[in-house]
Amino acid sequence: MQEERCGRLLIATRNIKAGEVIFNDEPAAVGPDNNSKPICLACYKRIPLLTYRCRYCSWPLCSPHCQEQSGYHFRECSLFQQKSPKIVIDDFSKICNYYNAIMVLRLLWLRDNEKKMWDKINILMDHIDENLEKKTKLSLVSFIRDHCKLTQFSIDEITHIIGILDTNAYIIAENPNKNVDIQGLFPITSILNHSCSANTICYSKDDFSFDCKAVVDIKKGEEIVTNYLHFHYHFYGLSYREEELLSFWHFKCDCKRCRDPSEFKTMSNSLICPDCKIGHLIPIQNKINKEYICDMCYESQSNCFVQNLTNFWWNILDGHTKFDVKSQLELLKKIEKIFHKNHFYCMEIKRRIIENIGEIKSFEYENVAIPWLELKIDFCKDHISLQEKLAPGETEYNAYISGHYGEALFWHAKKKIFSFENNK
Repeated sequence: MQEERCGRLLIATRNIKAGEVIFNDEPAAVGPDNNSKPICLACYKRIPLLTYRCRYCSWPLCSPHCQEQSGYHFRECSLFQQKSPKIVIDDFSKICNYYNAIMVLRLLWLRDNEKKMWDKINILMDHIDENLEKKTKLSLVSFIRDHCKLTQFSIDEITHIIGILDTNAYIIAENPNKNVDIQGLFPITSILNHSCSANTICYSKDDFSFDCKAVVDIKKGEEIVTNYLHFHYHFYGLSYREEELLSFWHFKCDCKRCRDPSEFKTMSNSLICPDCKIGHLIPIQNKINKEYICDMCYESQSNCFVQNLTNFWWNILDGHTKFDVKSQLELLKKIEKIFHKNHFYCMEIKRRIIENIGEIKSFEYENVAIPWLELKIDFCKDHISLQEKLAPGETEYNAYISGHYGEALFWHAKKKIFSFENNK
C-alpha cells in the first residue's frame, strides 16, 4: 500500500497474534559496514597484513578457503575481473575507504544478474538530497567509475544505491571475532515504517535472513511498523528521538506517541516546573515558536530555556563515569530535582546502575550486598512499568530489563536463604 505521508507501507490483511512471525526476508546483499579497516570479503575477519589475494580480482582475503567459499564476494569479484583495477592498501591498521564501495557494488551487481531482486530494491527511498553531499566526500562514485572503470553504472544509479543503503540498511551481525559490523539490505523489511511504540520487532538469523515478529496483537487493517532505534533508546523522550530520526533517517516522526506531549502520561520528556516546583512542563503543540506550559500552575517557559537546561544536564550525564554506582546515584539525586522521575535522563542513569550491579568489580553477584540487589530490583520495576506504556509487548526492551530483573531476584532470594540458614 502507498500513502502520501510516508510512501509505501505494510498493512495487516488479517488479525496477527503477539509472538507470530509475520514474514521472513532474504537479504538483497550483505557486507561490511562503512569505514571498515581491511577485512576478508568472504568471512569478514580483520586482516592485520596482506597474506593472500583473491586469484580472480586480487582483493585481500584471509585464505584460499575463503576464496572457494566466497559467498557474496562473488559479486564484486565478477565486476572487478572486467577491468582488473589495481587495489593497493598501504596500511592494514587504518580505515580503508575502498571497502565502502563493497555493499554498493553488491547491489549494483543485481541490475544485470538478478532483475527481480533489483526491481525490489531499486524502488526504495534514497533521501538522496540529504545523503549525497556526505557520501560524495567518500569518493565512492569516483572509485567505482574512474578507478575501477565500471562505467556501465551511471552516476545516478550509484548515488541512488548509496542513498538506499544509508536510509534502509541494517546492522545485522558481527564477524566471528566481533570486531567488524556486518550490514544487510532487506527489500520487504525496508518498507516497514517507524513508530516509537512499534507493533513488531525485526531480527537477523544465523543465515542473515530477517524475521519480522509481532510483539503485540495486530488487528486486520492496522499498519505494521517497527522501531528504527536501538532498544536502549526506546524509553528516551521526544527531544532525543526527534533529532536522532531526522539525523539518520531524514524524517520527522508523527506516530501517536510523538503527538502526545505527555508521552502516554509517562512524562518521559518533562521537566519539573521551576516556578511551582510541583507541576511538569509540557510542550504546546502546533506552535512555530514552541513553548512549554506547566500542567499545574500554567506558567510558561521558552523553548530556549528548556533546550539550554536539557543540553546542560545531558553534557553532564554523557560525560559522567558509567561504571561508578555510588557516583551515578549521586547524579540521579541531582537530576531528579530538575526532571520528572520518568524522564529519560533519570531512567538512563537507572539503566546504567542496573547493568553495573552484578557485573562490575566489587558489585559482582557473588559479592554484592542485599541492599544493592534490592535497589537493582526497584530500578528494574521502574523500567518495566515504563516499558509497558512506551514499548508494550514482547519487545527487546522488555527482554533486556526482564533478564536483569530475573537475575537480581535469583541472587536476592539465594542470599536471603543463605542469611536465614546462617542465623538459625
